[in-house]
Amino acid sequence: MLKRHLITLTMSSMAVPAFAADIVDYPPEPPPIAVLAPAFSWTGLYIGGQAGGSFNSGSSNIPSSFVFVPGIAATPGRPAIPATPFIPGNPGSPAAPGNPGTPGSPGTPGTPAVFGTLEYSCAAATVGGAASGSCAVQYPDGTSGRLSAAELSAAYAAAGGSGALAAAGEFQVVVTPGTPGTPATPGTPGTPGTPAVPATPDTPATPGSPAVAGTPGVPERTYAYDFGANHRSYSEEDDSFAGGGHVGYNVALGGGSFVLGVVGDLSYVDITKSAGITNGFDTIGVSRELDYLATVRLKAGVGLDRFLVYGTGGVAFGNVETTIVNTPFGLTASEDDTRVGYAVGAGTDYAVTDNLILGLEYLYTNLGSTDAELVVPLGNGSTLTTASDDDFDFHTVWAKASFRFN
Repeated sequence: MLKRHLITLTMSSMAVPAFAADIVDYPPEPPPIAVLAPAFSWTGLYIGGQAGGSFNSGSSNIPSSFVFVPGIAATPGRPAIPATPFIPGNPGSPAAPGNPGTPGSPGTPGTPAVFGTLEYSCAAATVGGAASGSCAVQYPDGTSGRLSAAELSAAYAAAGGSGALAAAGEFQVVVTPGTPGTPATPGTPGTPGTPAVPATPDTPATPGSPAVAGTPGVPERTYAYDFGANHRSYSEEDDSFAGGGHVGYNVALGGGSFVLGVVGDLSYVDITKSAGITNGFDTIGVSRELDYLATVRLKAGVGLDRFLVYGTGGVAFGNVETTIVNTPFGLTASEDDTRVGYAVGAGTDYAVTDNLILGLEYLYTNLGSTDAELVVPLGNGSTLTTASDDDFDFHTVWAKASFRFN
């Protein structure tokens, strides 16, 4: 049968020129219909995990350890006070004498008494030869008294008697009182003198005082603490494994070429930074350790079919434990706090299938500084303060694998 067809085909071809008018021209068959797969879209929710490492940012992270000495306020000076000279007082004026008074007129002398009769008895004295003793006398007015022998003899003689007076004789003496004299006329009192003017007392001199120089103030000072010539600074950083999980959502815009998204992740990170000064025996330093890292970030990138390149940035959270040691004083202080900072970076994703996405991402994270410090009083208001005042920052690079929900 095969030979027959070949012979028939050969003879037909040989007879083409003769039967050209009898050939039928059939149209070509249409090509098969091709079924095209839909273009990939980055829109959708995805969840996955990441793993990689974190390492130091390259900064020294050396803490500040400084001595603060308070200033001393200046004392203002005082100018010299000159002495006050001696000022003599004014002499007083003497008193003016008064005018003497007018003397009085002398009085008129009285008439002397005339002895009359005197009765007497004398038992113990005699008149004349015996001139001692006295006698009782009775006067005519009835009063009595005593007269000495001399007085009795004078009275006897005044009465006209002569010779010796008997010892017991009696006689009478009559006394005639004299005429009193005229009293003197009192003089005219003098004019009182002018009282003296008291002198003005001297004003004593006041000694001056020398100037007092002011005391210059001393400004407050702050200087780094060290152990002397043998101390050295140290800085140590321990890189760490970083890994955890993430969840995010992307939206493709502009025909799928522009992609916006949001992602949140939580990772274990055990990175440690230590720095300070030491002399080989004593140490003053700060150690900071990060336990975990969480970020919430925005993403923006360009999608080239199944390949996505993006930048990212957002808020970062981390728990940092800060420990400050001061072995010369035997002191330690620690603080455990959750810090809020930021994370920025970039990455790339590749959709192996519609659901499996693999990627690589880099992040720079800065969790800021802490206010933890250790203050040691040194006396006179001076203090030694050790504080961690540098930012806690580091880099992270990790690979990611995500499952995308259609």
